[in-house]
Order: sequence, then C-alpha cells, then structure tokens
Amino acid sequence: MEQPTVKCCILLLVILRTGVCTAVNYEIIGDEKTMAIECDGVDNEGDVPVKQILDISDVHFAIADDLETLYYSGDIKLLMDIPMDPITFEVDVFRRMRSQWLPTPFSIKRDNFCKALLDPWEFWHPVVKEIPKDQLKCPPSKGHIYSLSNVSNHLFVNNMPSVDIAGDLKAVVHLSSGRHKTCVVIFVKVYAN
Repeated sequence: MEQPTVKCCILLLVILRTGVCTAVNYEIIGDEKTMAIECDGVDNEGDVPVKQILDISDVHFAIADDLETLYYSGDIKLLMDIPMDPITFEVDVFRRMRSQWLPTPFSIKRDNFCKALLDPWEFWHPVVKEIPKDQLKCPPSKGHIYSLSNVSNHLFVNNMPSVDIAGDLKAVVHLSSGRHKTCVVIFVKVYAN
C-alpha cells in the first residue's frame, strides 16, 4: 500500500523538477548603441575613461538584409599600456522596464579576464573566435590592434536553463588592473525561443 504512494511522490517530484529545468534557446542581438561604449555617470566606477584605453573609431558596421543583424569590421587599437597584473572583470546586467534600467540577479565575475577571454566555454567565445589568433594577446600592450572582420552582433545560446531574462538589457562591464579601473556598457536585446 505504501509503495504506490512513494512512486506517486517520486513521479510528482520528477514532473516538477522537469518543469523547472526546461532548456531554452536564447537569441541575443547587440544593439546599434553598442558602438557608444562609454558608461554614464550612474554606472561608471572607473578612473580611466574607456576612450583613453581603446580607439574604436575605425570600427564600422554593415546592416544585413534582415535589418537586425549588424556586421562589425575594423580595428580596435589599444592606446595605453595595461599593467601586467591580472585583469578582473565584473558584469552587472540591467533590464529596461517602465522607462528605467532595473537591476537583475544576473552578474558575471572573473578574476582573470585574459584566461576567461580565451575559454571556449564562455558565452562570448563565438565573438572572440572571430579575432585572428595571432592578435589574441592578453594583456595587450600599447599600440596592439584587434581586427574585426564581419563579426556579427547576432548570437544564439542554446539549451540554457529557463530564466526570465528576455527583453532590452544593458550590461555594465567593469575592468580593473593594478590601480586602474574602466567601465564599458553594452546594450542587447534577448529573445527566448
């Protein structure tokens, strides 16, 4: 008599667990505002503006036929020497709701940005792998150039846990090395399929 009750409880737990762990495919589209990478006063915790570190004036984009996908090309040039200390990397994600940017529970922190940059398991790997391998020097020295050639703003991340992340998002990225810290902002739209 007890055995069917145990089986029913196990079945119920499996059903509930399956519903919570549903895999979802996400489509991420970098916004055209992504070219304006400087943080505003509210988000900026850096002491060095990113425009003093990176020159992205040569980077431009072409619009694909779907009018959503952008292909970035051009050179990103480093304007200053980066200390040889490990570069730390923190990202806080905000969602646009009711005309304001609200914090989400999503964040990323890496104690060694250079190691994480080259990690094939990181979600940014599809973008990084488009940069020529001989240019993937990290930390870079002054004058180093990263070349982009038709790098898409359109990214698909498949079979991820289902979370409420769809919508207009802003990622505020803080990079620190030695006594210097800078801030970069990236705007994206996320769709859950």
